[in-house]
Amino acid sequence: MIPDNKVSREKEKIYNECSCKNGSCTNCQKKSARIDRYAIAGIPTIYWSSSFKDFIGDPNFANIFRDKLKDINNIYDNGISMILVGSLGVGKTYSICCLLKLAIVSDYRSIYTTMADIVNRVIKDNSGEYLQSLLEADFLAIDELDPRWIFPSEKSEQLFGSTMEHLLRSRFQNGLPTIMCSNADDVDNIFAGNFGRTFRSLRSQHVEVLYVGGKDQRRKV
Repeated sequence: MIPDNKVSREKEKIYNECSCKNGSCTNCQKKSARIDRYAIAGIPTIYWSSSFKDFIGDPNFANIFRDKLKDINNIYDNGISMILVGSLGVGKTYSICCLLKLAIVSDYRSIYTTMADIVNRVIKDNSGEYLQSLLEADFLAIDELDPRWIFPSEKSEQLFGSTMEHLLRSRFQNGLPTIMCSNADDVDNIFAGNFGRTFRSLRSQHVEVLYVGGKDQRRKV
């Protein structure tokens, strides 16, 4: 959840940079409305002003991903799902947030979440309402797809596996784009046990793997 105060401060920046200074012009109102929708979608605030045209990472990935972003309607109409795989700081989250913002501008219901959020809100807190929102979103981005968020017990792994299988299978079968990010070297071995086999099967049928190379852009020289 994005704090209301943070949303207000971001809007103030927009107003201060405009000649109207108070948000009364059409341009400010449009930008302000987008800020509200970014916040509702859960997109981290550091990516609200980002544009993929400014992406400075792996050029091979950039060319592929940029081509996909040219037609957000095609991604939705064809139910295209992807998993971005790469090490820390190479621009995976940056990229999926740019995609979600394009979807939002095109009036698609979009949600950004993380594996930790799903574990905490759906599995631990048993939030059926939150799970339903993930099932119904036009575009869903799941960041940090990583088994380290799962408490190491047979019961929790079974609960996690059944929940994720239901979520992913439902979205894939209904042609709803699901964009994931992972630091794993081999995405087919992210999860173990029965869900691991299910995930590999679903991934091979429905998900395109895009590898993101390059250096950690977050490290300061």
